[in-house]
Amino acid sequence: MRLTPEEHELFLNKASSYGNISAMIRDAVRQFNDIGTVRRMEALNEMTDLFRKYQQDLSWLGGNFNQSMKRANELAIGHELRQEYYDQVILPQVRQVLSFLEDVKSEQHLIAQKLIKHNPQI
Repeated sequence: MRLTPEEHELFLNKASSYGNISAMIRDAVRQFNDIGTVRRMEALNEMTDLFRKYQQDLSWLGGNFNQSMKRANELAIGHELRQEYYDQVILPQVRQVLSFLEDVKSEQHLIAQKLIKHNPQI
């Protein structure tokens, strides 16, 4: 194998904990799994897409929920918080947030299952 002086120095530095370059190379080859790496990258890309997809919805839901809770706190401070507000405003908001989070969790689980299926050592 031919190396530039810089590459040789890099190999020497990386191999310092192995004792010699050959041992480091053998270990690197043993650990390297190109198909596994590609699949992990695909899963990472899917997870990134998932977060992008839900980012705007989560922002919108969070804003609405915060407004509802702020109003509930104002009503509670003024001793005007009634069951109707809870039933008509807070509870529907909570259900919407929970449904949204379940959707995200479900998609994350599918991505994780794909990753585990292709990389059982994870």
